[in-house]
Amino acid sequence: MKAKLPYGFTIVEGVVLLGVVLLLAGVGYVGWKAFSNSEATPETASSQLEQSAQVITTKADLEAAEAALDELNFEDNDALKAETQASL
Repeated sequence: MKAKLPYGFTIVEGVVLLGVVLLLAGVGYVGWKAFSNSEATPETASSQLEQSAQVITTKADLEAAEAALDELNFEDNDALKAETQASL
């Protein structure tokens, strides 16, 4: 006579399956929260745009912007050192 095989999951298999499902749910929740917090609202994006640049409408504005750029120091000392070492 054949022995009957048990049907369904054992308790150990059920606990392992529950652990995997909870782990996937936790990772998904954390990822979803990070994604939803990183999205910028249209109001935030427009206020950042207004703060980051001024519109140049006249020649005087253009000359003022050019003078401001000329005053800035764009030299990169690390790049100059690297170029000097590369040419040796």
